[in-house]
Amino acid sequence: MSKVKITKPNRVWLFGGLGFHNSEATMTPIMSESFKNEKVLKCFREISPTFSRVYGGFADWSKEAMDHFADYYDSTFRQSDTLIYMVPGRMPMPTKDFRLEDFAEKTASKLDYLINKRNCTKLRYFCVTNELAAGNTYAYLASRLDLFAELHDALYRAFLRHGLDVGLLATDCSEEKNYHQIKWATENIDEITADYCAHLYLQKHQPGDLEAYEYCKGLFSELVSQARTKQKRFILGEYGIFAKNRIMYTPDTAMVSDISYAAEYPENDGLHAIAAAEMGLAVLNSGTFSGVWWTLFDYPDPFIHENGETPEAKNRYEVSRFSGHGVNMRYNKHGLIKWNDDQNPSRAALYTMGYMAKLFKKGSRVLVCSLENEYLRAGAVENPDGSVSVCIINWSEDKENIELHIETPTDKPLRRYDFSADKIPYNKFCDLQSYSESIECDGNLILTAGPRSVTFLTTDYVDRKPSRVRGVRLKNGVLSWGKCPDKEHCYYRVFASDEAAFSLSEETQIASTVAEHIALKNKKKYYRVVSVDRYGNSGE
Repeated sequence: MSKVKITKPNRVWLFGGLGFHNSEATMTPIMSESFKNEKVLKCFREISPTFSRVYGGFADWSKEAMDHFADYYDSTFRQSDTLIYMVPGRMPMPTKDFRLEDFAEKTASKLDYLINKRNCTKLRYFCVTNELAAGNTYAYLASRLDLFAELHDALYRAFLRHGLDVGLLATDCSEEKNYHQIKWATENIDEITADYCAHLYLQKHQPGDLEAYEYCKGLFSELVSQARTKQKRFILGEYGIFAKNRIMYTPDTAMVSDISYAAEYPENDGLHAIAAAEMGLAVLNSGTFSGVWWTLFDYPDPFIHENGETPEAKNRYEVSRFSGHGVNMRYNKHGLIKWNDDQNPSRAALYTMGYMAKLFKKGSRVLVCSLENEYLRAGAVENPDGSVSVCIINWSEDKENIELHIETPTDKPLRRYDFSADKIPYNKFCDLQSYSESIECDGNLILTAGPRSVTFLTTDYVDRKPSRVRGVRLKNGVLSWGKCPDKEHCYYRVFASDEAAFSLSEETQIASTVAEHIALKNKKKYYRVVSVDRYGNSGE
């Protein structure tokens, strides 16, 4: 019997939440309505991450592109009260004609428009660079930290002129070999820096390597310590997992291939999902303020960078300019959800990282987890409302019986959500898995963790039945229904059958969507629409 003890620390810190880089925030012009409603908006709202990173703040950002971003913000970040960390995916090469002050003023004016005109008030952080060692511009700045400091200072002064309450982050450096830049920033630009940030793409340790957790936690703890010496926080701005023998430049595609371990080795998709959750626990337990998984969605396949006359061409042009480097020359396949695969749209990590972001949220207090079994990892938080969320990872190839003690009292049963690398709950509609059981807990319980598994336990829910969806009708190949009035409503599930269904097993789910309508490809005789609320409760 393995023991896991969860206690309140003497000194607690507020966690900023786990989330994603939301590349899709600047890509809405090239989405179909069905993809936007049934995948992008639906999946974001179901997970509701309370911390996110986005591309934006381009000095040449067009009003049309900013409005597209703001519309996405209204449909997502605003509803989940998400704190946002923004970074331009590109910037002009600072040649002799580069006007630093003009660049900073234009950037500040774009953010001013979003915050004060479009009310995107959750833009809390901005970093002038996306990885100081990546790309032509940023690699150049890595060797010219003096110029980076001037850019940082110019932005600071421009933000003051515009009255922007947006903190600057430094330095967004990537990989352990570049972490010295954080120390440089604390010594040279601390007075104008709000907090510090870096990235880690795990490559030294592959999924299932039992040394990976302590390696990650150690790196993050050191960066937390450096930030703390200046009474600042450390944010992990991107994290993910690469294959050990990663090849970025592939002659067979003539593209830059930025591909995750899971995309490289789909046969190990389940192990990658557990390793992703393990990195999330290292973020939580190291004192890191927030962590951002790269990414919620894949990028679309690269397309030709060109302008045109048709709306489609103009949309592609906008997206190629204001979505970083991902839609021109770079294959970017790190998403929990794929862009171009309707049959197998999700990766296994959706079913671990989805709950990591959903349950380990902004404003929670980190609890202390004590355990001795080398195969187990654990993390836990207490939310402001007193609810508790726990994650337990079992790397063993055998099941583990666990004696769990939770010092924080629970006022209702724990809902349990399970993930197994050997039985991945893939879902055609990218719906998160339902809870497997409801467990009474007086502070002590015995549970069994399956082999190579992740177990979530939480009281962060309300046990309720969503309102019945009314007004379902079919007309001209479009199924529509009345809007659910519940404030807890999240999205709809649509079911169809050839005959009147007397049990759920006789129905087939045909969609999950945030819209009140879907276009039908194959008509059935009977349809049923149910509301799913933000706690995962499903209506009738």
